[in-house]
Amino acid sequence: MKTKIILFSLIIIGLISCSNQAADEKVSEAKIEKSSDSDSTTFTIVSSQDTIIKDGESITKYPSGNVKMHGMMKAGKREGLWKSFYENGLKWSETTFEAGIKNGKTSTWYENGKKRYDGFFTNDLESGKWTYWNEGGEQVETKDFDLPAAGR
Repeated sequence: MKTKIILFSLIIIGLISCSNQAADEKVSEAKIEKSSDSDSTTFTIVSSQDTIIKDGESITKYPSGNVKMHGMMKAGKREGLWKSFYENGLKWSETTFEAGIKNGKTSTWYENGKKRYDGFFTNDLESGKWTYWNEGGEQVETKDFDLPAAGR
């Protein structure tokens, strides 16, 4: 029994030290489950900062706990609309993904809440008409990435 406790402790220490979590991130909970019908023990480490999974919702947080980015994962790749936020909670960006590749509309905002740009991606490349604004909210430029002059 003493050997199992020592082994279990070493495994937990190893997992915590080898994890890719930020140094200032704290483990908020460790769940330990002992099976009554067998000699096995399972454990799960839960972080208050991030939940990143292969399939389902992925959430990344700032050290303060505010959401930094969230979206859905499918087979380990971004899928659908992903949203990013400044630490103050204001929206930073929205981008659409298909199987980990940018496909669809993308928009970003300045930290003051004003729109920075709108555009589209096709297979991870800018496509179609993009519109850009300055921090004061004035439109300053448009580009059409489907035109030959756009350098493609």
